[in-house]
Amino acid sequence: MSIVEIKNVTKIYEGKVSHRALNAVHFSINKGEFACIMGPSGSGKTTLLNVIATIDEPTSGEIMINGQNPHILNKKEKALFRRHELGFVFQHFNLLDSLTVEENIVLPLTLDGASVKEMEIKLSAVTEKLGIEHILKNRTYEISGGQMQRTAIARAIIHQPSLILADEPTGNLDSKASKDVMETMAAIHTQASTSILMVTHDAVAASYCDRVIFIKDGSFYNEIYKGENRQAFFQKILDMLSLLGGDQTDLSTIRL
Repeated sequence: MSIVEIKNVTKIYEGKVSHRALNAVHFSINKGEFACIMGPSGSGKTTLLNVIATIDEPTSGEIMINGQNPHILNKKEKALFRRHELGFVFQHFNLLDSLTVEENIVLPLTLDGASVKEMEIKLSAVTEKLGIEHILKNRTYEISGGQMQRTAIARAIIHQPSLILADEPTGNLDSKASKDVMETMAAIHTQASTSILMVTHDAVAASYCDRVIFIKDGSFYNEIYKGENRQAFFQKILDMLSLLGGDQTDLSTIRL
């Protein structure tokens, strides 16, 4: 069963010169799948994630998430849909400095008017899973980048959304923190069969996924599936990126 269906989605930005950012993109993501979108800079990755996230509107085509088309909802309904169905993990964490780690994580539940008891139960479960229960009283500026991203992941999953959308989640982290974050996301996916769609330019991060969808010049280009061996999958991703061109650095010497 599909959690996301992208049906011939086109996005054109109008201006002095109109720009076709997405061109009849068509694919689906299964429930419980950890999928990744890759492509050269300017290929339309972020635009695609934004239209799926309802942050942007497609010019034509249809997007279904968990059987619903959020783009036909009014502003209030769309905000509720986003809050209940989607969880977001960003490159820049998007945490609120004025709140503690704990307050940042329970924010989706606070907005929904959940009881203190429910918040405590869910907070305890999610922070234990992510190994951040010891930093709950800290402010965000008192913790490391890896801890910030684990806090953001906790906030994204605490309300058990249908779909997690991750935009370059390791983009601001060093290689050790990146590995920790990707192992965390892979574990969440495995343990709870959480559906995750991630955009990344990092082949190592992509190698944690079940499937990588490549787009080029706003169009679907190809896709590859993981299989048993992550090292072989990583190599396939590198090969595909070199075919796509773009500013890919040579990562073939990296140990996974």
